[in-house]
Amino acid sequence: MPLSRVLAITLRLIAMSLGLAAVVLAALWYPSRPPKEMRGIWESEGYGLVFDVSPFVIRIHEISPVSCLPWQSFPAHLGLARTLAGYDMSVVDGQLRVEVSDIINDVTAVKRDGLPSQCLQGRPAGPRETYDVFWQTLATYYPFFDLHGIDWDARRDRALADIGESYDPAVLVRVLKESLSGIEDRHVNLITPEGDYTPKVAAEWDKDARDFWQVSDSYLVSARQIVETGGIRHGWLDGDIAYMAFHHMETEPSLADQQVDEAQRIVAGLAAVYANAAGVIIDNRFNNGGSDAVALIYAGLFSGADWSAGTKVTQIAPGVFTPPTEVIARGAPSPLTVPVVVMNSRETVSAGEIFALALRELPQVRLIGENTNGSLSDMMVRDLPNGWQFTLSHQVYRNPDGVIFESSGIPPHETYAFDVDGFLEGRDTLLEHAQAMLSPD
Repeated sequence: MPLSRVLAITLRLIAMSLGLAAVVLAALWYPSRPPKEMRGIWESEGYGLVFDVSPFVIRIHEISPVSCLPWQSFPAHLGLARTLAGYDMSVVDGQLRVEVSDIINDVTAVKRDGLPSQCLQGRPAGPRETYDVFWQTLATYYPFFDLHGIDWDARRDRALADIGESYDPAVLVRVLKESLSGIEDRHVNLITPEGDYTPKVAAEWDKDARDFWQVSDSYLVSARQIVETGGIRHGWLDGDIAYMAFHHMETEPSLADQQVDEAQRIVAGLAAVYANAAGVIIDNRFNNGGSDAVALIYAGLFSGADWSAGTKVTQIAPGVFTPPTEVIARGAPSPLTVPVVVMNSRETVSAGEIFALALRELPQVRLIGENTNGSLSDMMVRDLPNGWQFTLSHQVYRNPDGVIFESSGIPPHETYAFDVDGFLEGRDTLLEHAQAMLSPD
């Protein structure tokens, strides 16, 4: 057979294969395309996002009153969006609803006729424009200026005067940091080539936390166990007391699962191991946060029924908020209903605080130690036009009685200062006190 004919047949077979693959791909794609009512431009209520949904691509922009920056773009396949990005998108009562796997409230968005005007005006990148995006974003979405005694308008005037006509990045970094000074909020951060900056610094002892873990582990009468997919140390103490140290509220699920699925498996495993415990000590002192949804599932280890830990709202505009979302802790099938002592510190942060917020509502739980960090809100991450980033709080949590713990932190039932000297001497005096609280003697 002539070579030319062989090539022709080969190319035809390849074309047929590609055509068949295209038909199969189209058949798989078609049922998961965004429906017609979902296509178009949607502006979120809070969060500062615009969703541009077409039959083929979903694009998400970050917006402020003066900026519009591309953020994410992915194929318009709702199954892939759910599996890979954790976004479950639907249209309910004329609104776009985006259920995000790791937050406990849906993001809602309203239909717009087109992209906001700032999305059509180019991308500013000078120092003054960059500062204005930063300032306007916080002015729009940050709810706690009064709580920290910050005159945000005055800070803008001073900052622009300091920037002047300078294009020196060091000047812009300095001005941005000065604008954030005094905002005692761990979720307010600036990320630049110089490094990360937050105006609320960690406790001096935080750098020694790993050494302190070893001291606490020395009290175990069993081998220390580690939940590798959940960042949890645990084991038995004297008197059939279970010890569980939660370092963060993140899990590492398998590819097809979400964080909450792995959290439920972890809870089931801990419930089985400690089914006969006489009491439980939760070491929440070094918990640096993560997913609220995971925290609320972990809290369910100690209740067979769901319960309310309070409410949260998201700021849409200065002084304007979304309707409250109830913060629901999820009960477990085989809970540990024995007495529980939770040890907190000022380095109990974010989702670690939501964990404490939920646990304090259970009648068998006592909180001891220090007030938590006071950074309960979710963290909004935003890009600046020059490629830098910053983060901010944009939500307000309240307990079931309507009390806000932002800045002040969640108070313990019994105050006990973090004992650095004790740790340095090889003793965890708060753990000893917690054991005594659970002792039948």
